Amino acid sequence: RVAITAGQIGGTYGETTHNIMNTVEAAIPKDIPLPHRIIKEKPQLEALKRRASCTDDEWHKTKLTGTMVPGYTGYIPRGQQYFGQRYTSTCRSAIQNFEDDLLVKQNDEHKFRMIPRKPLVPLSQQEKYPQEIKDFPYGTSPYRLPVGHSDRYFISGYTGFLPRAQELIARTYPEISTGALNLHKADQDRVRGAPRQNIIIMNRARTAPPKIYASDSGLIPHYTGHVPTMKYKFGRTFGATTQNVLNKSV
Repeated sequence: RVAITAGQIGGTYGETTHNIMNTVEAAIPKDIPLPHRIIKEKPQLEALKRRASCTDDEWHKTKLTGTMVPGYTGYIPRGQQYFGQRYTSTCRSAIQNFEDDLLVKQNDEHKFRMIPRKPLVPLSQQEKYPQEIKDFPYGTSPYRLPVGHSDRYFISGYTGFLPRAQELIARTYPEISTGALNLHKADQDRVRGAPRQNIIIMNRARTAPPKIYASDSGLIPHYTGHVPTMKYKFGRTFGATTQNVLNKSV
């Protein structure tokens, strides 16, 4: 909670809170340490000097400098902890804090040691899940596996076309796929084993097309095709109106 914010108007939230914090800080004696005062009085040049002295091989470390241009959309470490100041000042304070932590880590790196990991001792000398010897390479299509093979199926969720699968129901998908593959294999064997026969093409004699407008009868009601002179006739049933519409002599 920021005190006396109700009487401050006409400025942005950052400017208002900054002025309030300066007013509160002036009222507190200097001998009382404040968190923001400690950060403000901290020297800001050491981290910037370390980054400025980076070699060409460490060019990635020079992206974060003490003169960040407003509008930079990259990530600023510890940037979310500083607010109420200009963008350049906020970035400078955040980079200083980040560099100080890196320096502490580099100086105290010898204090950290890796605890050796104990090897895992098997509970039994025998394998709990013996590996099955694969007579076909991994990834072989179920279509190419022989009938009766344990991997001749498709897993649930397979969305490809599976011939003869529509005939099998009331079973799990792996069982359906196995049965469908067996039926498909039987069909292929039957077709390949049948003797080849010559294809005979039979041409039927052409007949006259059926008549739509008969002379001795009318059309069926709800016929949606065109009927000549239909719009000029009324007062009779549909069948009587459409009888002999072409005025042909019987």
